[in-house]
Amino acid sequence: MKMNVLIVDDNQQNLKILGNVLKEHTYYGLAFAMNGEEALEYLSKSLPDMILLDVMMTGMDGFQVCEKLQESEETADIPVIFITAKSEPEDIVKGFNVGGVDYVTKPFNEAELLVRINTHMELKRSRDMLEEKNRELTDAYDKIEYLALTDTLTGVANRRHISNLMGKEVSRCRRNGGTFSMLMCDIDFFKKVNDTYGHDTGDYVLKRVTELIQGRLRGQDVLSRWGGEEFLVMLPETAIDDAVVAAEKLRTTIEATEMEFGEHRFSITLTIGVATYEKELGIEKSIKKADDALYQGKQTGRNKVVQAVTKLRNSI
Repeated sequence: MKMNVLIVDDNQQNLKILGNVLKEHTYYGLAFAMNGEEALEYLSKSLPDMILLDVMMTGMDGFQVCEKLQESEETADIPVIFITAKSEPEDIVKGFNVGGVDYVTKPFNEAELLVRINTHMELKRSRDMLEEKNRELTDAYDKIEYLALTDTLTGVANRRHISNLMGKEVSRCRRNGGTFSMLMCDIDFFKKVNDTYGHDTGDYVLKRVTELIQGRLRGQDVLSRWGGEEFLVMLPETAIDDAVVAAEKLRTTIEATEMEFGEHRFSITLTIGVATYEKELGIEKSIKKADDALYQGKQTGRNKVVQAVTKLRNSI
């Protein structure tokens, strides 16, 4: 990609000299500005890869322009080389302090100037490439992390993710008190759907059920695909009675919704086991209580909500 240089000087002859040097010895694209205000106007529309900036200009001087560039995230990293007749040590120091990467005094040596410009351009190119690689690595890491924590078919949390989140919820309850409940949901006769209509229809049902459940949950609730046709819902700050009410809403929503995939029209139902986290049992056995309640519902007719029996008072 062609790299571009903005040359800023209020002396037209100086602009011409610098422009000719770069045209003759480099392939950089060139842009010109006659003062600081004009330079900032240009920068509001286009971002060069480097700025060659005079210091002594009418109106806004080069130091002030450079300070303005540092105030904006978009322009702060553009390398600025001051090219000026001001050669006092305090001026050179100020040039670096306001954000310049180099300072060349007039009259300049053409070969030296080109080396300085090309060196900083190469540094800019390398930095841009490194930043791009870092973005690519970050995107790749985010994708890997998403895939590690997400069920790829339905897009909701997978078993690993919901397990981690429930562990955090347990820690929160121990610190602040409160409780949470869980719903173990299973699509009734799902194998029959696959056998009768095919696996594509089965995948559609899993995704559609996910959408329907999500639509009935609160913002703080977490839906996960536990495995196969089973879904586990975590309901923070929810006692068992309220969890049963929430489960019944899910069940009736699924029951009332006709599934449509291709030429197929059919209905499905959901059986749900409900349990609350019990400190005395721990998270794994609390989940098993929800699963046992689900199994009881399956054994006694399906399409129902079954509450797990809590023998011990839940006190975290």
